[in-house]
Amino acid sequence: MALDAARAPGGLSVLQGGPPGRPLQLPNRNGTCRAMADARNTVQAGILWMILSTACLAGGNSLVRQIATELHPFQISFLTNLIMLVFVWPQLRGGAELPDRTEKRKLYAIMTGVGCISNLTWFYALAHVPLAKATAMTFAAPIIVTALAGVLLGESVSRSRWAAVMVGFAGVMVISRPGFVALDAGTVALMISTLSMAAMYLVSKRLTQIESMSRIVAVTTLIPVVTGLIPAMLYWRTPSLDIMLFLVVMAVAMFVGRLTLFLALRNAPASTVMPFDFARLPFIAVFAWLAYQELPDRWALFGAAIVMSATLFIFQDEHRKQRRLPA
Repeated sequence: MALDAARAPGGLSVLQGGPPGRPLQLPNRNGTCRAMADARNTVQAGILWMILSTACLAGGNSLVRQIATELHPFQISFLTNLIMLVFVWPQLRGGAELPDRTEKRKLYAIMTGVGCISNLTWFYALAHVPLAKATAMTFAAPIIVTALAGVLLGESVSRSRWAAVMVGFAGVMVISRPGFVALDAGTVALMISTLSMAAMYLVSKRLTQIESMSRIVAVTTLIPVVTGLIPAMLYWRTPSLDIMLFLVVMAVAMFVGRLTLFLALRNAPASTVMPFDFARLPFIAVFAWLAYQELPDRWALFGAAIVMSATLFIFQDEHRKQRRLPA
């Protein structure tokens, strides 16, 4: 039987000659190679966006120490988010378009509480804890999310993941060294910030299913402004022009860091780009050394390596799990 070839969209050669209504489709080699190259370039772009995000976030966080010489961390938190709010304000002016408003109100209420705690304690920690140590501790947040998802949400967590959680917890203990080093207010604030950050991740995970991403970003920027106003007023000092310029630079850096993070996640799978979040540690270590001659503590680096290994295992395990799911 003669076969008549016809070109189909997407680089497929459709061979007519089989049963009616069931043409045989064979992949066009050039089209397939082009699609693979495009996918590879997209993933590479996602990785580059992620590295840029880590550099911006590390740079923004490193400025807190300088600004804290004049302003209280609570005021820094308020003013930084107030400046960032200018960039996302248009997303707040539109009405909510999606359903499940009751559930969204509950989720946003929870996020308001934990977001307030996370934001204030994080800025306080940045002002009082070595920057590399503060950054290393935040790598434990995905590990805490895994544990909370299994306990609170009833998600299936394999034994290997629970083992990774325990290893990650051991890394946190190495970083903080309770019983060997006095737990000062900065370290306690850092631990509280990491726990509340993990809780925010869980709430955000559910919100992304019923709310637009742009609106979530806008609301999570608004929350620290609203909840941080009173704490900021308690310690209010009029910032000098130099400090105000530092605040603007820091706010822009943090906003670009958030924006490029979402661009990275849009261009590549989370399991591919999130391990590059570990680049925040060398970036922050370099910034801390250049700006404050602050070298990372060897225990912080050792603990960070343990936490990184556990987090990387969880990401890779999730990637393997997703690949096994039917298409």
